[in-house]
Amino acid sequence: MTSSASAREFSRYLDAIVELTRQQDSQELLGALLGTLSKSVQSQRVRMLALSNPDHDTDFSENNIQHAMFNDLFDAEFGEPRRLGDDPDLVACVCSGKILNREAPAGRRVVFPIFGVRHVRALLVIEEPAGETLPQELLAKLLQVYSNQTLMLSRSELDPLTGLYNRQTFDDRIRRVVQRAAGQRRAADGRPAAGSCFALFDIDHFKKVNDEFGHLYGDEVLTLLARLMTQSFRHEDLLFRYGGEEFAVVLANADLEIATAALERFRRKVEAYAFPQIGHKTVSVGFTVMGAEQSVEKFVMCADKALYYAKNNGRNQTHCYETLVAAGKLEPVTQAKGDVELF
Repeated sequence: MTSSASAREFSRYLDAIVELTRQQDSQELLGALLGTLSKSVQSQRVRMLALSNPDHDTDFSENNIQHAMFNDLFDAEFGEPRRLGDDPDLVACVCSGKILNREAPAGRRVVFPIFGVRHVRALLVIEEPAGETLPQELLAKLLQVYSNQTLMLSRSELDPLTGLYNRQTFDDRIRRVVQRAAGQRRAADGRPAAGSCFALFDIDHFKKVNDEFGHLYGDEVLTLLARLMTQSFRHEDLLFRYGGEEFAVVLANADLEIATAALERFRRKVEAYAFPQIGHKTVSVGFTVMGAEQSVEKFVMCADKALYYAKNNGRNQTHCYETLVAAGKLEPVTQAKGDVELF
């Protein structure tokens, strides 16, 4: 690479760093990183893998690394997490915490670790074509900037127990989603834009866990439930802990059919999961369409009515507000004034 080409490459990565450090929330930060990567590397040759550890909250070790799972953040489809242990390169990178380089059939494979507080939390995998050389050192520095910025933002945005967005972050995030949807609709000259759905759910009979086993076991149930959420939904979906045992999800670019399938799959996953010492627990779910002309308060109330219909009719169910209204099982919400408090 010539000196002028190197200078242009360096300048591009400086611009990327500026873009990362100006982001004020973690979702937009991730979007900025993925945008930079898609411009720098052919999309079919790059994957960003978010890791999850079913055995422990934070640490990976030689004993549990084979059970670790990952989701590809470039994959916009709902899909089950895949086993990290099926790919020895990924395992080696997580265990060593170092960049992995190896020759591949069509060139070179490079795996970059991205660190969280205590361990590798994500991997950037690039299939480097034969004859091309990526600026690995610059990429590594860029990913370190991303990691540092993520940790800084997480201190104010995330619930410390579950790692999901906290209640204080909820109002700002939801209003951004609504504003973005309205903007997309205007840009489409009034034609329907890709919509989103909003879901509320809580853990059935959660008080019994605290009463019978104590709050430490209750906290473990909340933590493991949050982990099931991160494994079940896509990176562009917003996951919140409202407080107590109540949670919320914004399903991005999802109509009622897609949302129903995704939420039902999550409900069944929770139902089948055996919580340590506790056994099986279930969740009740209510959800609604996030209309571009609706207030935040209104669609929160709609999802809340569907949730309590599920709880009052046997629990461990998923119900859609629009479907319940059409069937005459719920009265429609006509208006909502002021802020809504659900706990």
